Order: sequence, then C-alpha cells, then structure tokens
Amino acid sequence: MDTTKERRVLESADDNFLADVISEINRARRKFPDPSNLTVAFAEEAGEVVKAVMSEAWSHVYEEAVQAAAMACRLAVEGDPLQREYRAKYAKEDK
Repeated sequence: MDTTKERRVLESADDNFLADVISEINRARRKFPDPSNLTVAFAEEAGEVVKAVMSEAWSHVYEEAVQAAAMACRLAVEGDPLQREYRAKYAKEDK
C-alpha cells in the first residue's frame, strides 16, 4: 500500500473507532448517568485493555479500548464529583 492509501485506511479506521466510542459514551450515560467514580471506572477499563492485549482476540481488545476511551471522554468532560474535595486541596488549576 502506498502512503496515501495507508493514511486513508487508518483515517477510516479512526472514524469507525470514534463513532463506536460516541455510541459507548451515550450508552454509558444512559446506564450510569451519575459521573461519580468515573476515575475508578476509567482505571478499571484501562486495566481491562491491558489484560485483553495480553490474552484476548483483537476484537476483544478493540471493545475494551472503546470502553476505556468512552470513560476517558466522560472523565474529561464531566469530571468526577467524588474527587472535587481532593482536587480543591491539591490540584493545579488552569488560570
């Protein structure tokens, strides 16, 4: 494959992955609307990606990566209310 063709294939795969992530975000928000514990949920999903990479079929790695990316997005966008007190005391905030 030439570079342009390879780039198009990767861009298409990226688009598909991100569409799956958006679907997972919407599903997760419906099922778990409260953003409390998103930090823990993200860490759990990230660990599941690593475990899947080591021992599962690549389709399962993909599914776990979608879930981890969805939790990362929710954490970045919604925050984690259970971490507010800690962050107020220790975190550096943007000015």
